[in-house]
Amino acid sequence: MTTQLETERPAPEAVDVLPDELAADHTATADEQADQSSRSNRRARAKVERHLLKDVEQRNRKQLLPHYITAGLVGLAEAIHALSTQAQAAGVAALLTGLACTATGTAGYRMLRRREKLLQSWALWSTLLATATSVWMVVAVLTGVTWGSLALALAADYAFGARWWARHRHPAPVAPTVPAHGEPAAAPVEVDESQIAIYPRRWADYVGGKGCLLDGSHLTGGTPFEHGIEYALRLHRGKHDLDMVLSNLSKIATGLGHPASQLIAEEFTGSDDPALARLRVVLASPVKQDVFFREPQFADGSIVLGPYADGVGSALWRLYTEDSMWGGMVIGGTGSGKSRLLEVIGLVAMFTGLTYVIHVDGQDGASCPQLWKHAHEHYGSDEVGDVLTRLTAMQHHRQRNRPAGDPGFTPSPDYPGILVIVDEAHVVITKETVMRWAALAREARKVGLAIVMGDQDGSLETFIKSVLRGSLRAGNAVGLKTDERAQGQIMSNGKFNLHDLPAIPGFGHTLGEASRHAPFKGKFLPSRKNAKNREAEGKPLPKDLLLVEDWYERARHARVSRLDTGTALAGDHARRPAAAGHDGGQQDAEPHHAAQPAQAGLPKVPQPTRMGLPSVRRVAKTSVATEAPALSGSQQKVLRAVRAGFAQPGAISGKVGLTRQQVGTLLSSLLEEGLVTKSGAGPAVRYELTA
Repeated sequence: MTTQLETERPAPEAVDVLPDELAADHTATADEQADQSSRSNRRARAKVERHLLKDVEQRNRKQLLPHYITAGLVGLAEAIHALSTQAQAAGVAALLTGLACTATGTAGYRMLRRREKLLQSWALWSTLLATATSVWMVVAVLTGVTWGSLALALAADYAFGARWWARHRHPAPVAPTVPAHGEPAAAPVEVDESQIAIYPRRWADYVGGKGCLLDGSHLTGGTPFEHGIEYALRLHRGKHDLDMVLSNLSKIATGLGHPASQLIAEEFTGSDDPALARLRVVLASPVKQDVFFREPQFADGSIVLGPYADGVGSALWRLYTEDSMWGGMVIGGTGSGKSRLLEVIGLVAMFTGLTYVIHVDGQDGASCPQLWKHAHEHYGSDEVGDVLTRLTAMQHHRQRNRPAGDPGFTPSPDYPGILVIVDEAHVVITKETVMRWAALAREARKVGLAIVMGDQDGSLETFIKSVLRGSLRAGNAVGLKTDERAQGQIMSNGKFNLHDLPAIPGFGHTLGEASRHAPFKGKFLPSRKNAKNREAEGKPLPKDLLLVEDWYERARHARVSRLDTGTALAGDHARRPAAAGHDGGQQDAEPHHAAQPAQAGLPKVPQPTRMGLPSVRRVAKTSVATEAPALSGSQQKVLRAVRAGFAQPGAISGKVGLTRQQVGTLLSSLLEEGLVTKSGAGPAVRYELTA
């Protein structure tokens, strides 16, 4: 029996088995194919050029607006002149046109003032613009558009447009170009069948077996994903739930022989059965190496914090949603990266160009030094009453002056969101102020004012009232590693313990109501001190990496306009006085506008103050003595009490009139400065002046 080879098949049959693109008729000549290719290329280039022109026009629409208006007025004047000449009524037409321009300018200014789109300081400019436009239109309608009148129109275009362009500048680039050779990403892991079977077997032996932690549960259906293995977890009906799995994740980790930070348990997608859960075992975590902050990322109203441990998406901090603005809370112990995370949130918020950032620090700038230095306003521990009065006035003013027909809040550079970032919340929140903070956190988001609070302890000992903590958590909640196990259990509502997280700065859990409950690693934004330490350890940072100081310097060019005196009458905006020079240089001085009388029925807001940071001389390398650091008033009180012989926090608290928590925080800062020494622990702890 003979077998016909594939090459010996009849031509029609052979064609039938070829792929469509190979079996097609290719009898077109080379010239026709070249012509078709050329036409396709031309169409593609024309389409790209149209998109580029459209993009350029959209990005420059505000800058081109004065030219559009000028061109429209020139065309309108010529059209009216032609019509009025035919009707032999040029004089009447010119008069009516001038009156119409004046009325339109006046009505437009009043409407924009009512909706807060134009500030009081633009009154003279608007009057001159309306007057010049009316006079020019009268002349142009009477005489027609001549070379002289056209030159006057262009001169006025640029003269009046100069201030408009100064207000509406081109947005600065958000970030430099990121080189292609970024940080090495974790390579996709290769998983074989034998490895997939390991974890179900260990689960059956040590977790789901009889008498074990989750007796009667089963781990099934292992499927590889990019960074590990995904299983379906079948829980024992009526005995287990997902919260029980989360709260016992550290014990499950010992049973599976895998770190708890690389085990992610979540609801099972595709089924409403609560007895089903999804368990991901991460074998090659994308956050094992450093994840550097390369650029401010702001997506769909949310700040990107960093990638999740399983590489599926990134942790987000929602800042703006439709008709609202959101705050939140960040809890983390010593060395967890809490303050740096707050600085990142403030930095990205400033880079949006839609957010006015106010910083309140219970340690008077020691916690987040760059945020303290570059925020639009900052307040220390002794200014809490002032900032609360100011924020309440802002809230009330915005509630009474909301745009007609707009039930919510939409941020813009002229009417920005106000983000208040509070660090060391236990110093700022007291029994006298807690309800004022709670009212702001619960109510002010609808008018574009949000509160973010950070502290080492998330318990009610810090937040005093559950209404405040709950209102903050309703927006965003991030938990980093805590110092004590009890603190970690409180923040996670018993689902898992933040104390079990690895001691890696920036490694934490998103805990908010609208967030995925999974571990993530915040992007590392090092400081100059971090760079120096890494250099000394032989682990230098990438040469093209910008530091936190560099990013905040760039953020100056991406700020919204300062809340101006144009609406200071209503208590919403106030210009800060010029800051004192520091770091060997002077900040850009701003004129201090005199306070204006308060409008009837509106609160009078105290003008905020900015503390000038003292200038510190650069110490020579051969010098052995260093200058004493600048201390806040509270730190000086505690230092005087220690000098007077009060050695324990309780005694110092009674002496200076502060709470034990406040004294403990101040003593910690003095200890870091090397001004006091600590001995003993617990009830036997004692503090003394450094010899």
